[in-house]
Formats: sequence, C-alpha cells, structure tokens
Amino acid sequence: MPLLFVTVNLSAKVKYFIIPDKPADYVINEYKLPTAELYGVNEHVELFCLTFPVLKSQKQNVENPHTDCNLVLLSVLPDLETNSNWMEINIDSLKSDIITDSNLKRLFNLNTFSEFDQKYGAKTKYFDEYQVIKKRGNKYFTSKHCLIQFFAIRNRPSVFQNIFGTINIEQEPISIIEMEQLFKKRYPQSKFPVYTIGDTPYDYNSFDFLRDRKEYLSKVIKLKNNEVAYQFWTFTDWHEHLHNYELERGIDRFVYLPGKGIIGGSFDFYFYFNRKKLPIKYTDFLNNIKEERVMMADTY
Repeated sequence: MPLLFVTVNLSAKVKYFIIPDKPADYVINEYKLPTAELYGVNEHVELFCLTFPVLKSQKQNVENPHTDCNLVLLSVLPDLETNSNWMEINIDSLKSDIITDSNLKRLFNLNTFSEFDQKYGAKTKYFDEYQVIKKRGNKYFTSKHCLIQFFAIRNRPSVFQNIFGTINIEQEPISIIEMEQLFKKRYPQSKFPVYTIGDTPYDYNSFDFLRDRKEYLSKVIKLKNNEVAYQFWTFTDWHEHLHNYELERGIDRFVYLPGKGIIGGSFDFYFYFNRKKLPIKYTDFLNNIKEERVMMADTY
C-alpha cells in the first residue's frame, strides 16, 4: 500500500512524500517491534526502512553486504495517551506540494554530512516534524508520533573513519560494557556518557558531543533462519533537560540486516521521557542499556 509522510510544522506549507508499493529506485521493508518485554507496555513500534543504492545501477545489489547504501528510517512510535497510533485524515483537504525522491535524498545528504560545502549543526534527526501517512482500503491514516533519521551504510575496516550516522558491519566489535571499561581508564573521574540517563545536563566534561558521537558494532547475530544480522549501539550522552526529548539518541541500539534494513532496536529517548506512563523504573532503563536489550520484529 502507498505511504506518504508529511511535515507538521504549522509555520510552513505541509509537504508529502508518496512511497509506491514497488518503488523504482529503492527498497522498502516494514516491521513491527513489540514493546512489552523492553518497556512494559503492550504496544508496538512500526519501522519503515527505505534503502537507496548510492548508484541507481546498484539497486539489485542492496542485499550484498559489500554494497554501499543509504538508509532512511521512519519509526512510528506508540501514542501512550490514547493507545491509538494512527488517525484518519481527509487527504483531499491537505493543500500541499509533493516531495520527490530527489527531495528525500537531499534531506538525507544534509543530515549525514554528505555535502562538503554546507555548514552543519548538531541536529540529525526529526521527531514529529514528519508524519507517515498510509492508505488502508480507500482511507488514509497519519501517524501521531514519528521519528525520521538517516544512515549511510559504508562497510570497511575499522581503520577508516565512521562519522555519526554510519552503519559499518566491518568494524571490530566492542560492547557497551567493554567501552565503559576503556572510558573509565581514560576518564576515571567522569561518568560513562551512555549511563547519564536522568542526570543534570552538562555536569561532566569528558564527552565531546559533536566529535565523539558514533554508532559502534557490538556483536554479530545468527538469526533463526540462518541469516546474519549486526547489532549496534550509539555512543552519545543524555544532555537535555527533563522537559525535552533526547532526540539525537534516536534508535540508540539497533539490529541491522543487510538488504532488509533495521529489524530491531530501542527508543529510550521516547519511552524514558514518557516513563510516568510505564510500569518500569529508572533502574530498568539503565539495565536495558547495559545489557544492550532491544525489541525485535516478530519476523525474526
């Protein structure tokens, strides 16, 4: 079924992106991640993975782990107030322009530091600035909460640089616990940035937010169907005030399957912000981080 996503910035004209059932130049994979085991609420997160080959001629090779790709991840997060994650809309009443594939690729480039002549800030993700719209029968529905983020898939040995927003399955694996031990040796007086959940912002100075952020490969996973997937974790801190989302954490732990996109993950930034609506506590969130727990698509 076709999908669209639409900006909800009231100060700007609403835009739409139509995703066809069989796109010509990219691949779409959809997954549902149950939230009960990780966050204690009987809901799910819906993932829409759009995988673009770097070159159009490579479309048929996106399942090859050695092929460079670009991935746009749209994550529909549950509305914990109403338990209804979608609402019907009258699409004819939306007076707006259509965003083309080239517009989406431009947005990708601007948020993966891919254009050498631009000046970049810290923001790489968008929450509730875009919403997914999907068609069910003859009706259209829009998501209530949607996160959009971008990954450049560039697989090569660890000696090469991996900037923030890179998926690289050829890195040397390192777990969160192993990284914590290295960090404490270098900065014995500082708290490990990944564990600063709930702390007062800027109460330590051993994490360079723009320079140090990175997605690290943690482990290789053999799935039940003998496919090989790769689990990552995001090296970044918690630095926002409690009334703000830690948006740049995004899908802070995730499982990537070459050719299939992201098939599992965690969204601590969203669920911790809404923790008063959940039956789990601070220690549960911290343990989930240390144990690198994720939600997985039922398919896998």
